[in-house]
Amino acid sequence: MSRKSIASLIILSAVLSACSDTKSAVTAPDVGPALSVASPEGGFSAMADGPSDLLLASGDVSLQQAASAAQSATGSRTSGHVGFSFSPPVLGLVSERYSFVALSTGPAAALAAKGEFEMMLTTATGVEQRVHGDVICMNTVGNTTRIAGRLESVWINNVQRPITGATHTIWTVQDNGEGQGTTDTASPMFFNNATNAQLHCTTGFTPPQFTNQDGNIQVHQ
Repeated sequence: MSRKSIASLIILSAVLSACSDTKSAVTAPDVGPALSVASPEGGFSAMADGPSDLLLASGDVSLQQAASAAQSATGSRTSGHVGFSFSPPVLGLVSERYSFVALSTGPAAALAAKGEFEMMLTTATGVEQRVHGDVICMNTVGNTTRIAGRLESVWINNVQRPITGATHTIWTVQDNGEGQGTTDTASPMFFNNATNAQLHCTTGFTPPQFTNQDGNIQVHQ
């Protein structure tokens, strides 16, 4: 692991230590994949080097206007740790875990953000992939945040690989509170290009949401 990745993990661990409440839940998705031929560039991939064959429907443009009114111009913040285990595999994944911190950095309409993320997944064929990157934009409406990031490093079976295909990733998280019986939900990360990453923050795609099985999500406006 590079010095940058180690430092990033230390930062993420410090920020997320306060929200390390582990939760157990079923593996079934709360919302299934929404398919649409309107998604450009052949769709999204659930893996850094996977085929872009999952087509995600885009959200209503009115969501962008609602987000501009709801998101704080002084800086909304979303952070957390997400973990999934799938049996049988879902979207070619046996497991996925990621940690992230995202902070709005400008006027609400701009949706610009900063932060970092680290994700590790295991495919149905036993391949391990790990990615590290920087948050580029976010959009918070109520207790839900759409986030996009730019890949900085990719490892496959602990071997660092050049970033030659998908360059960005998107995900959506929902903070459902801290009370007993409540569970947060989140999507796996999906890989595509810079254009679709920004589109996720503005108009939005609808990646499948699953109950968060490991960790906690915090959304603050």
